[in-house]
Amino acid sequence: MPYHRAIALFAASFFLGTAVAQHPQPAPAPPLPNAVELLQRSLASERKLAAEQERYECRITDENVMTDNKGRVKKTLTEVKDQFYVNGIPIERLLKKNGKDLSPGEVKKQDARVMKETLKYSNQKTAKKEDDKQAQQMVSFMEAMMLANGHRERVNGRSVLFYDIVPNPKFQAKSIYQRMAQALLGKVSIDEKSGEMIDVDVHSVADLKLAGGLLANIHKGFWIHAHNQLQPDGIWLNDLAEGSGDARAALFFHPYFRFKETTDGCHLYSTSAAQSGPAQVLKSK
Repeated sequence: MPYHRAIALFAASFFLGTAVAQHPQPAPAPPLPNAVELLQRSLASERKLAAEQERYECRITDENVMTDNKGRVKKTLTEVKDQFYVNGIPIERLLKKNGKDLSPGEVKKQDARVMKETLKYSNQKTAKKEDDKQAQQMVSFMEAMMLANGHRERVNGRSVLFYDIVPNPKFQAKSIYQRMAQALLGKVSIDEKSGEMIDVDVHSVADLKLAGGLLANIHKGFWIHAHNQLQPDGIWLNDLAEGSGDARAALFFHPYFRFKETTDGCHLYSTSAAQSGPAQVLKSK
């Protein structure tokens, strides 16, 4: 407690007798955690709950719309996918494209790809390597930005932190992720206990050229919004990602576009199995 406040409380108790005892001063709120601490909480939470996450399978609907500069639709692509997790790594299987079922040949390709990725990330070392890579990208991204004007609120019985997202003016960006981060402004809400992002809404405030424009151009006004939903067993799952803007990737021009990805129909299933009787080797004929 600050020294001057302690003296003030002592004086009040002396002159008012039992008034302080009857009306105690509320304890000061704990300081807000910094961005690095929140990121570490999030990574620890996700790794701790990775096994529980594998019990979920969700249905994802992607809608991508290419427009002209007046917003008129030029092309639309919709995809429906199933998503599941293997050692914390999400794997998607395409089910429909533009409202139509896949052809037998496309189904075969999807089955082969999903099996390949499932076997790949069933190896815990491989999955950890990919997870560490993604974590490092996130750390690199956050180093280039600052969380400002933070405050704490109780939402649905949980402590939620609210921040403005602003560029770090003293940071010298080196990677693509850091340069992108320094062009963004927005707001974010974070679950304090787990460090998990609940909602983030950011937009670019400057044109950005990556590799001199050869890799990508992201123009001012590019916008992204994402939301995560807490499940009853403590797992956080993304249920919405959307955005729009003017961008170019590599040599492919997408002057104006918008996208929306919704996740619903998540259900739990058990991956446990019990072996009955002795194991037998199956021989091919």
